[in-house]
Amino acid sequence: MFSSGDLDKVAYFGHWADESGQRRLMRDAVGTLREAVLNCADKDVRTEELKQALLFLERHMTRPEHCARFRQNLEIRDPMLRVLAVRETFASIVKTLSPS
Repeated sequence: MFSSGDLDKVAYFGHWADESGQRRLMRDAVGTLREAVLNCADKDVRTEELKQALLFLERHMTRPEHCARFRQNLEIRDPMLRVLAVRETFASIVKTLSPS
């Protein structure tokens, strides 16, 4: 789901089409993480889609260690501590992806 092969390339627009598709994939990956943050207190959100979103983001960010920390935080047994840790890491991921 989150790979460059998913993008339809438009020859006429060239580079612009690739950038637009890349932004769409980033937005979708962040949306997948957001859903995990919202639901991680009540259920196991470690799905294949989340795994793919994290792998995709790791390849496209300057601080990929945030994705590893997000995964680790999902392993926390206490639901309240898990939510706090995952929420904090999600904020770090979004901040890293946001243009300065």
